[in-house]
This record gives sequence, structure tokens and C-alpha cells, in this order.
Amino acid sequence: MKWTPVRDNQRIETLDIMRGIAVLGILLVNMKSFSGPDSPIRALSYEYFDQPYNVWTNVLLEFFVQGNFITMFSFLFGFGIVLMAQRAADHDRSFAPVFLRRQFVLLIFGILHVLLFWYGDILITYALAGLLMLLFYRLPRNALLITGLILITAYSLFMTILTYDFWTSGSALTFQSAQNDYHEHEISRSIQIYSEGSFSEIIQERIKEWTDLNRYFLFLIAGLLPMFLFGAYAAKKRTFTNKVLWRIWFLTLVLGPGSKLLPVIFFPSKGEDWRYDTAMSWGYEFGGAMMSIFYICSIVLLYRSGRSKYLFNLFQYTGRMAFTNYLTQSIIATTIFYSYGLGFYGEFGPLAGVIFAASIFCLQVLFSKWWLQRYYYGPLEWVWRTLTYGKKQRLKRIDKGSV
Repeated sequence: MKWTPVRDNQRIETLDIMRGIAVLGILLVNMKSFSGPDSPIRALSYEYFDQPYNVWTNVLLEFFVQGNFITMFSFLFGFGIVLMAQRAADHDRSFAPVFLRRQFVLLIFGILHVLLFWYGDILITYALAGLLMLLFYRLPRNALLITGLILITAYSLFMTILTYDFWTSGSALTFQSAQNDYHEHEISRSIQIYSEGSFSEIIQERIKEWTDLNRYFLFLIAGLLPMFLFGAYAAKKRTFTNKVLWRIWFLTLVLGPGSKLLPVIFFPSKGEDWRYDTAMSWGYEFGGAMMSIFYICSIVLLYRSGRSKYLFNLFQYTGRMAFTNYLTQSIIATTIFYSYGLGFYGEFGPLAGVIFAASIFCLQVLFSKWWLQRYYYGPLEWVWRTLTYGKKQRLKRIDKGSV
């Protein structure tokens, strides 16, 4: 039997809506790295953008956005893997070869993304970490859930204990003080290269920053794998009653926002003692995972209620083109901030970054709606599917206007 990508009438609308919302959340986080040297700024023991409006923008981003949407994408990634495996079984086709080709194509896109546009790429991580799902996707759904819960709890505790030990050992304050000058130098160097350097210099800097960011690659995978498993569990269960969703909603309301609130409470002690960084470690790892599930339940419950339908439709357009939108965000943002574009790198703080992100996303909503009225897939989705299935996919719609 012929095995092809899902058609319009086979799509799950809530998944597309979640992808669209996740694309916005990831842009809000990434904008700080698009517009300036976020990594060394975050490593400072004090606030680099110390204006009250920028401080509170950072605090709100940390609570509502940071770590919450990369985990949502991971959940959706795991969900999609199980759907793909089930469709392969329904068509009596082998899943692994096509899945491996899909991951390889994703890896190539990720490498090009790093070399040509931005160091903070997540596609390479998904391409490699996704391979682990070949070991898990056949597990019974309850085994997926239990394994995911054990992994996310153990990993979060491990990272939190490491942070606590680092601070209580007395070495943290000495280390941070000694590193402040180094990070300030890195900030100045990064601004000079990205705002004034040549394209080849920028490529070299991107490779260096990608290497630094992925120095602890296995830790990053350990943080994402549980969400893959939760997504796979949800795909196998498929039907969640409103009663069950409300129970999960209330539980994750306590575990998600509750965990993320801790670093907000201890924010005044940032750089002074163990409380802020330890709370941030737990809040980012465990809180981010629980917050994403809280968001997912909220989206599904709102969707089922019939409220905010127009708003959800807008996110659905961007979600159906999530791959294209994710990569074009890098193209647009780096053109605005890098030397080969407008050269605004390092000139704007977090609040301005939020405004830039909102503006770019609004343009993507308009473009996604226009494109999908004329074509079945986003342009990069079409390339990905064509290379994955080894056959040119139909792109142009016969009747315009039907999405």
C-alpha cells in the first residue's frame, strides 16, 4: 500500500495549534540570542540590562516562556513519531528506514541552520535525540509514562543538587566574580563580530558558540527525552476525557507554575547565595516540563469549549508551517541584527526583543494563512516530506482558499 504524509483531512487540529503557540514561545526566548550575546549576559552575576522594565521582562519570560516551549515541541515530536509508526503499520510498511531518512534530513537542515544563520539550533538535537525513540516507541503506553516521569524527576533532581552543591561549597561566588570580566569581554567581542564582522567571521563565531552551547549535549538530551516519551504516551492513549484533562491541569498547575515561581521569589538573591540558582535549576528543568503539559491541557480544554476559536485558527496556520516558520525566524532576525543586514546586534534589551518577536510572528501568521490557501504544505515542510518519502509530494492546491 502507498504510504504518504498526512493530508488535510487527516490532521489533528489541536496539534497544529500547539505547534503554532510553541513557535511563538520559542521565538520569544530565542530573540534574546538573536539580538545580542545572551549566553555571556546570563552568566554574569548581575543584571546586564538593569532598567526595571528590562529586568521585569526577563523575569516574566523566565516564568511564562523559558524552558516551557522547547519541551512542548519535544512532546509534539514524540507524539508525531508514534503517529508516523502507526501509519506505517496501517500501510504494512517498515517504519525504521523512513524514520531514519527523516531524521537524517532534519540533521542536514540543522547543520545548514547553524552554519548559515544561527548557533542556537534545536534541529540537530532533535535529529539525534529522536533516534533514541527507536528504543522506546514500541513500549506500552503506561511504560512510556512511568519511564518519562522517572527520567524527568531524576534528571531535575540531579541538576538541582549539582547547583546546590556548587553554591554551598563556597566556590560559586569566587568563580562568578572571577568570570565576570571574562563574560564582559565575551559580550564586547560578540557584539563587535555580529554587528561589524564579515560573513566568514560570523560563521566561525557561530560554530564556536554552537560548540560551547552543546558541550553538555547528553544533558540536553536527558532533559528532552522525557517529553518525547510523554508525547508518545499521549499518542497511544489518544482519547483524554475532560475529567482526566482537568485532573492533569490541576496537578501541573501546582508542579509547573509552582516550580517556576521559586526563582521569581528568590530573584533578589541572584548572584549572592544558593537560593536563586538552585531554584532556577529546578524551575527550568522540572518546572518547564510540567508547565508545558499545563499549557497543553489548557489549550485542549479551551479548544473543546469552543472559545477563542479565531485566535486558535491563527496559531493553526503557523503550526502547520512550524518547520518553515522556525527557520525563517532565524533568517529574518539575523538579517535585522547582523552586520550583513541592519547591524542592530547588541543595541536592544529584552523588552525591545519581545516587540520584535511579536512583530515577526504577526507577519508569519499572515504569510502562513496566505501560503496555505494556495499550497498543501509549507515550503520547507514540502522539501522535508519529499526527501523523507523519496517521492515528490503534491504542493499546489487545485482550488485556492480551501485550507
